[in-house]
Amino acid sequence: MAKKTALLALVLIGLGLAGCANYYNIKVNGYTGPSTSAMIRPGGAFYVMQDKEAKNPLLAGEIREKIIKLLNTRGYPVTSFDKADYLLFCKYGMGQPRSVGVPYYGSLGWGWGWGGGCGWGGPSFCWGAPYGVWGTDVVTLYDRWLQINVIEGPPYRTNQESRSVWVGEARSSGSSSDMRTILNYLLVADFKEFGKNTGRAITVDIKENGPEVFVLTH
Repeated sequence: MAKKTALLALVLIGLGLAGCANYYNIKVNGYTGPSTSAMIRPGGAFYVMQDKEAKNPLLAGEIREKIIKLLNTRGYPVTSFDKADYLLFCKYGMGQPRSVGVPYYGSLGWGWGWGGGCGWGGPSFCWGAPYGVWGTDVVTLYDRWLQINVIEGPPYRTNQESRSVWVGEARSSGSSSDMRTILNYLLVADFKEFGKNTGRAITVDIKENGPEVFVLTH
């Protein structure tokens, strides 16, 4: 049973939560515009848009306040809609649960034999347990995602033109369906690459109850 439990834990580590080390493993992709003028200006003022289509407006409000905290800690002031250099849009969600078969290992049978010496010099009876796949457990996993889209403020205010400056996508898979908790880690991971073009999906490890997450939850 201990072997079975250990293997299941290893599988869950690889899929999103490193149980022993208490780290969330999150894939982040950061995109910037084709020109240098499309980069976020250091110290540029932001306004975080309200998600009017959110199914849970109270959760959306919590996420908005957390984004404001993350912007402030990185030196970006948050101002009014009319004065902002950049407007930030945030979307998030979770896919349908999926079941994954996880093999576990154990004894397949018993063997025996005899040989000399077990401390007292006489013949000894020996036995062992051949090891192999014993069965399969089913684990339910959830795909969780977050997308942040930063656009230029003036064109949007003038004619509703959305000129994206940076788009950050964060994704993870794991056994938890508690988006209110998981979003903390997705947000922190996305902001670690804020404004950067990552060139590919990279893995960002976020420590459970680490200082950056603590700031968002207290």
